[in-house]
Order: sequence, then structure tokens, then C-alpha cells
Amino acid sequence: MGVQIPLLAPLRRKILEYNVSKDNDTEKEIEITVARSELEKLIDEETDKLRGEIKLDGFRKGRVPRALVRRKYQDSLKVRAMDSLVKKSYLALLEEKQWQPASQAELLKIEEGDAIRFRLRFEVIPEFEVDNYVNIEIFKEPPVPDDFLLEQGMNVLREQHAEIKEVDRPAVIDDFVTLDIEIQKNGKTEKEKNRKVKIGDRTLPDELNRALVGIKKSDKKQVKLNDVQYKLSIRKIEEKNLPQVDDDFAKNLKMSSVKELQEKLLENIKKQEENRIEEELKESLSEVLLERIRFKTPGALIQKEYEKMLKEYELPDSESNKERFWHIAEKRVRFNLILSKIAKKENLRVVESEVMDFVSKMGIKLNNQNRSEVIDYLGNILNREKTIDFLYKHAKINEKSRIISPKEVANDTRPVRH
Repeated sequence: MGVQIPLLAPLRRKILEYNVSKDNDTEKEIEITVARSELEKLIDEETDKLRGEIKLDGFRKGRVPRALVRRKYQDSLKVRAMDSLVKKSYLALLEEKQWQPASQAELLKIEEGDAIRFRLRFEVIPEFEVDNYVNIEIFKEPPVPDDFLLEQGMNVLREQHAEIKEVDRPAVIDDFVTLDIEIQKNGKTEKEKNRKVKIGDRTLPDELNRALVGIKKSDKKQVKLNDVQYKLSIRKIEEKNLPQVDDDFAKNLKMSSVKELQEKLLENIKKQEENRIEEELKESLSEVLLERIRFKTPGALIQKEYEKMLKEYELPDSESNKERFWHIAEKRVRFNLILSKIAKKENLRVVESEVMDFVSKMGIKLNNQNRSEVIDYLGNILNREKTIDFLYKHAKINEKSRIISPKEVANDTRPVRH
């Protein structure tokens, strides 16, 4: 005999029976039996709904006899009622078992007789505990010296304002070469015109980098690499000229002098460095939590996150991409579930006014069509950030000592405790 539970309204006075044929942490397969009278009742309800929507010849809207509506639309009424019966039974089951669904229920089979029997398969979010998440010990890298930060920042600034100009000489390392390229492999040929490459760029094979050094405008060259033949036709060669850092350079950037430029640049870089270090520490927190709190992750949620990543990177679904991203997607899903659990335990939640402040700050436009969806989406993001900030605020942050010699490295036996 199966377990009996009350159905959700309007079927609360009746009962259903169910048997669990598959029951693990995330996967469920359930056979549900419902009295046929419940289906008949739902057909009557669907009939009344349809009566209020249709108008037939000789009858005013809402006045078509029930028997006529039921006879004329019996097939569609039954389909609608059966769909409602399955959904209500499924929701009642989730409520009784206190399961959080992780996927849509899949209807495996349905049988009609004196009773209605159907089998559902679905995934749920597993039960797990969160504890030991306050005072997590993480380690902070020592600050980078100001002079190094300033040098790096100035180099980036010079790169951003570099002048690219065409030259009439043989190409050297770091020059830009615009060329037409023809690639022959396995009997197939691919052609690309006006491709711009940087000599020495590690995205190019070493053989191509070497072949481009010393090449001139209008030259043609062939390079064979294993079973691939490259045909190169050079259109132009350009060099990059970095500007001198002087007062004129500073004034072009709306600064009065090099000194003011350096001060402003260092101020901005230090803020960026602080943000980078904070993000790294928060990433360390996530790794600790993922290591401490382990549970099976629903495949449907991993699949959804995996597809989201493919869309984000504009990549196709393939075995290589699945091998590359599936594990990352699993960790993201598991971390989000952990955060959700901690947020609930600590009563951390974002109210709508906070979401609206964010909407206003970001200049996001809301309308009647997207308002609810956007607010829910942003609310989830902000709630996630609030929970991470809570963990960060309550973490135990220790600063690592700067190791400056191989001897110190060899003698550094301090454990990194998670």
C-alpha cells in the first residue's frame, strides 16, 4: 500500500497514493495513483472555464450548456484536466516531502482505469548542512610596492597611447604584420585576408613567428608545420612607438604635470589592487567552503549553468567544451546552493528597495513586461553578493610574509589551514 497524502486545493479533501521507486539524494522516480473521480471533477472545472470563454451559434457567451461544451470539446478538456491533475499531484508531493525541485518533472507513463496512474521522474536539491563558515582562515598576499605598481601602471598607460605607424623596413619582434594567409590541411584550404598579427605573440606557432622576422612588404612566403601548409602574402608592416612620459604627455591627459599624473595614477592603481586582493580572498573563501561542504549536485542545474557558460563565451556544445567547463559549472552551482543555505540560516536577504537603488544606479530601464523578471534576477545577484560580503567580514584574514629567497622558501613550513 502506498503512502497517502492530501492533494493541494481544490483537491484537498481527496487523497492520492504514491510509491517511490527511485530515491537518492538528487534523483526521484515516483508512481502516483489518483482516484478517477478527481479527474472527472477537474474536467468539470475546465468545462466551466471554457464556457466562460466561448460563444457558439444560438448561445450567448457564458450561456452555452455544459453538456454541449463537454461533448464538443471532450478531448481538449480531458487533456487540460489531466495536465492539471499531474501538476497538482506533483506539487502536493513536493509539499509533503519538503523537496525543492531542481528540474521539471518528466512524465514517463500514464494509465487510465478505475484510477489514474502515472510515473514522474525529476531531480531535487539535496539536503545538506552548512556550518563552520564563520572565522574561515584565509591568507592575504603582501602588498605590492608602490613603485612597482606605478611602473606597471605607467607602462599600461603608454601602451594605451602608443602610436602605430607603417614602416618600410624588414619586420622585427613586436612589429605588427598585416597579411593574407592561406592554410592547407587534409586537402582543405582556408583563406583569410587582412589578418593582423604581432610578431612574437605566443598565440602564433613558433615557426610562424620565426618566419615573419625579417620579412618585407609585398613578400610571399610558405611555411610547413607538420601536415599544415601556410602561404603568407605580406601587405604591410607597422611598428608601435610608445610616448615619452613628460609634462606634454601629462597635459594631453588633462594633468598639470608628470607629478600630478603619477599621483592620480597611483591612487587609482592602489584602489584596483585592493579590489583585486579582495576578490582573490573571496575566491579563497569559496574554495574553502566547496572543500568543506560536499554533496551531490543535481545534473539539471549543472547542465543549465554549463549552457549559460557556452552562451557567455559563444561556444558550441562539444565533448571538449564539456570536459573543459562541466566541472566549473558544477562548482558554481554547488557554491550558489551553499550561499543560499547560509543566507537563509543567517536571515540575509535583499529587499526590493535595495534592488531598485541598484537599478537606478545602473540606469536599467524597467517596463511592465520585464519588471518582475529583472527584479528577481538582480535580487538573486545582490543576495549572493551580500552573503559573500558577510563571509568575508567574518573571515580570519592573515597576511603572508614576503618570501624573498630560495632558502626562505625551503624553510617555510607553515601550514595553510582551511
